[in-house]
Amino acid sequence: MSKNQPLKGRVAIVTGAGGDIGYATAKAFAEAGASVALLDLHAVENADAMFPIACDIADPAAVEAAVDKVVAKFGRIDMIVNNAAAETPLGTVCDIPLESWKRTLDVNLTGAFLLCKYAIPHMRRQGGVILNIASQLGHVTTPGRAAYSASKAALHSLTRSLALDHAADGIRAVSLSPGAVLTSRVTRQAGGEEQAVAALAPLHPIGRIGTPQEIAATALFLVSDGAAFITGTDVLVDGGYTAR
Repeated sequence: MSKNQPLKGRVAIVTGAGGDIGYATAKAFAEAGASVALLDLHAVENADAMFPIACDIADPAAVEAAVDKVVAKFGRIDMIVNNAAAETPLGTVCDIPLESWKRTLDVNLTGAFLLCKYAIPHMRRQGGVILNIASQLGHVTTPGRAAYSASKAALHSLTRSLALDHAADGIRAVSLSPGAVLTSRVTRQAGGEEQAVAALAPLHPIGRIGTPQEIAATALFLVSDGAAFITGTDVLVDGGYTAR
């Protein structure tokens, strides 16, 4: 296997691939030699020779069909990255609309469950890696983030179960928990890039917020052979946020 293309010959599925972290991760995998399927609610444009599939990750039939398309095109699945996350309004459990709560869990948690459910039977043939993109807010939380934090904490637990249940299949399961990252969603929610940096950078001892490329670089390591002894755990990439 080429040192410059450590994922050559492998096939990955990345959900939420139209977002900044998802696309950066997919691109990093492709540059490392992987064939990459980009799953998003709407087919990703400008896919850079990757394989875009429109898929509502919360819809069981859509997820199963997407997995079938990937196997039909590439013949195998080696890696899945459960990155899709619903945009959830701030609010306490008293304030959050029930539909918003349900949609957050359906996308962030059940979506990961569904992709694992349909992809793992194909991964068992040769082993592989499940990478769940969680959050530092799955370890700690802030006011008004009940739905989001609960979904991400559940991803940590699901990761551990997947690691135990499928170790004998040669499948590793790891979660990656970013701190605040300068994405278009964060920028929009903060009212602009300067506002996002001003509000969030001081919360990170490292003195800044992360970039999608930094999260992608860690994701690439975690699915590579260099991380072959890492499973059933969470990797924080949070600039020291949770160390405060």
